[in-house]
Amino acid sequence: MKKLFFAAIAAFATEGVAVAETQDTLRVQQLGEVTVKGVRAAKDAPFAVANVKKQQLQEFSKTGQELPFLFARTPGVLAWSENGVGTGTTYMRIRGAAGSRINVTLDGVALNSPEDQCVFWANMNSFGSLLGSAQIQRGVGTSSNGDGAFGGTISLMTALPQHNPSAEVSASYGSYDTWNFGAQLSTGLTGIRLPRHFLVLEGAYHQTTTDGYIHGTGGKSGNYYGGLTFLNQRQNFKLSYKNIGSFESTGQAWNGVTAGNGDYSLNSYDGVKTYKDMYNLGLGKYNSLYENFIPDWEGGWTVERYKMADGSFWDKTTDNFWYNHNLLSMAWQINDKWSTSATAHYTHGHGYYDEFRYDNKLSKFGLSMTPEAGISLPKKTDFVRKKGMTQDFYGLIANVNYEDSRWDIIGNISAQQFTGNHYGYLTYIADEDVRKYYLNGNGEYQYYDSDADKTDVSAFAKATYHITPAFDVFADVQYRHVKYTTNGVNDKFYENNDGSFTNQRLDIDAKYNFLNPKVGISFHKNGHNAYASYARSNREPERNNFTDNGSYPAPEAESLNDFELGYGYQAKKWSVNLNLYYMSYDNQFVQTGAQSDIGENLTTNVKDSYRMGIELSAGVAPLPWLSIEGNAALSRNKIKDFDEYVDNWAGDPELVHYDNSTLSFSPSAILNGFIDFHYKGFQGVWHTNFVSRQYLDNSENADRSLPCYSATNISLKYTLGLKKLKAGIKEAVFGLNFNNIFNRHYAAGGWVYSAVDGNDYTNDNRYYQIGYIPMAGFTVMGNVTLRF
Repeated sequence: MKKLFFAAIAAFATEGVAVAETQDTLRVQQLGEVTVKGVRAAKDAPFAVANVKKQQLQEFSKTGQELPFLFARTPGVLAWSENGVGTGTTYMRIRGAAGSRINVTLDGVALNSPEDQCVFWANMNSFGSLLGSAQIQRGVGTSSNGDGAFGGTISLMTALPQHNPSAEVSASYGSYDTWNFGAQLSTGLTGIRLPRHFLVLEGAYHQTTTDGYIHGTGGKSGNYYGGLTFLNQRQNFKLSYKNIGSFESTGQAWNGVTAGNGDYSLNSYDGVKTYKDMYNLGLGKYNSLYENFIPDWEGGWTVERYKMADGSFWDKTTDNFWYNHNLLSMAWQINDKWSTSATAHYTHGHGYYDEFRYDNKLSKFGLSMTPEAGISLPKKTDFVRKKGMTQDFYGLIANVNYEDSRWDIIGNISAQQFTGNHYGYLTYIADEDVRKYYLNGNGEYQYYDSDADKTDVSAFAKATYHITPAFDVFADVQYRHVKYTTNGVNDKFYENNDGSFTNQRLDIDAKYNFLNPKVGISFHKNGHNAYASYARSNREPERNNFTDNGSYPAPEAESLNDFELGYGYQAKKWSVNLNLYYMSYDNQFVQTGAQSDIGENLTTNVKDSYRMGIELSAGVAPLPWLSIEGNAALSRNKIKDFDEYVDNWAGDPELVHYDNSTLSFSPSAILNGFIDFHYKGFQGVWHTNFVSRQYLDNSENADRSLPCYSATNISLKYTLGLKKLKAGIKEAVFGLNFNNIFNRHYAAGGWVYSAVDGNDYTNDNRYYQIGYIPMAGFTVMGNVTLRF
């Protein structure tokens, strides 16, 4: 069938040409590098870098987990998911910096949503199967396109066209009824041959479904890909169009599993326990977005699904999002010294989430208590709200590169435009009188609507000069202009004198001009590699910094000065790498202790803070079939001068000053260890990960923290060559992934709300409530892949 398929396609081609030789394939590789070279650190660049290869990416895609869990095997990276099994909504940090502070590009095009500055790792679970490589630069790194990097930069490159026709199908199944299915197809360079040229067609589809570990987090997500690449016979020019789409409809659990230290203990699934006992027992699976906690004053609780007015149960809170990337790229190796590339891109995304709001005040949605004479409405009732957005993002990126025996110079220009709309509707109201008055003929009430525009124009030039074969100097400077406007009304309300409510007006018109210089020097000879560098980055506030800053001053842009010093040695059977860094922030956004109503930790600028640390990695291969590797990130993350606002139920917030407190969500140690056994077609990998304590706020109080944890995973793979079979199957791969084999009970993310009642306050006697984001205990996933 495969042969017939490719023969049918080839029939539409005109006169055939000879199959590309090995050197042609190498030229294809070079053209791929031209596309991403502008945003990647070169081999001997003076920065802390981890490279992830194609084989690792493709093997990981069979697990159904989101890419941050693969990146978390490199130094200083932390990942966790809301549903506990690694699919769906997933978050990551690099050197303690959250997702909105990590620059991510795909083939040089920014993936970060320009307004929120995040990459939403929620529907990219099999994205790795489409990639040829990934590079993680820790710290500021080299200049890139899009938002400034304050923790790291991730450069993703799609896989290059394959030389020969190929097809692949894979299927995985595991714990919590988790399915992953994928299929890929490529005509290869030899598939469709035109006179003096090649035309390559590629396609892929992947989907993951799961019930999730946490109640109400089941759903599906996935991605699809279609590509058309044109290459001339000499392979020095490439024109390609790529369409990459992703989708998700998954249950949400951003509130996590909640517990507190109030007047009553909380009853976990194993009896009456305090929140600490609840943590040690595995945290449970209860999700306050899915079910209602009803405590009693004898130390217990009951859990009930949310009910609608007609007696039926509310299904679950779901996040539903779709986006589609379109990339039209050109790469041209003009001659041995000059090359250029350009990409025009357009992305459309839209989505929403539905959430049940139990016993909420009408004022939360701006509903007046007495909308008209003769009608008296209750203060509280149940609602379902639908919050959504649409966004369009388009632009043009161009690079030119000159390289000879002494110089490697890259110039880049980028112009990008974003438009978005935010909206919110009430689609259900439990109280009949309120429902009749406010819901229109469509059964919904719009309570906010706003528009946003963002222009991002930048240019950079970077150069490496080879002083000698062993010494290089590097310089890089970027100019970036950003304009951000937002208008309309937000989903916050102010009460008027007559008892009515008015939306918070949004009238933001902010402009920023940034200059980001970088310099460094490196030495590389006989396996030794040493470097030193300085890099500066500036970053504009994100949307939430404007809309949710409350009584704090208007947000200011952040600045970061990053100093790196590194040494590495690569021998035949062993290697070691060491990196020291000091990152000094001006006006860094840190958590205030307050939260939004969807669990987002609100932030404000602090004048002076820093992150400093050491990153180590080492490996040894004592035998041809055995390798042992490990990495460690040890850090100190401090705010030198911080004022925390603590909610006071008796009046105005309590102000607490700290002279030298630890930044929240910044573990001082992240460790990874690997043992890799590989013999003929078999491979087994043991991986143990350790993460130290993470404080949930900036008060450095151990009671309001996530305890340290460790988890161990084992992956097994066997590759069976089947080239002799007439069915056309070239290879079959069988895999098993065992995660958290010791069934550890831990949370990798969370939040805390704390408050005082009256003036009798100390930092240790607050009331507080903690939301844990727990990971599942022992899980297993098996997979089969057939390659044709």
